[in-house]
Amino acid sequence: MVSATQQSSRIRKRKSRRAGTARKRDLRAHGTPKFPIHLEGYDPNAPDAPRTAASAAAKK
Repeated sequence: MVSATQQSSRIRKRKSRRAGTARKRDLRAHGTPKFPIHLEGYDPNAPDAPRTAASAAAKK
């Protein structure tokens, strides 16, 4: 017979391994959900817009 500490440690470890398996399996099966890259109201000319390689080369 194992000690209570060993038993509870094993149970906690097993539960943490098994946690979220249905969610993980679903994500593997269906991949990343589709979402828009640029939301409505996105302004590519805004000062804080990310720079592209083409716009960086054009400035030089």
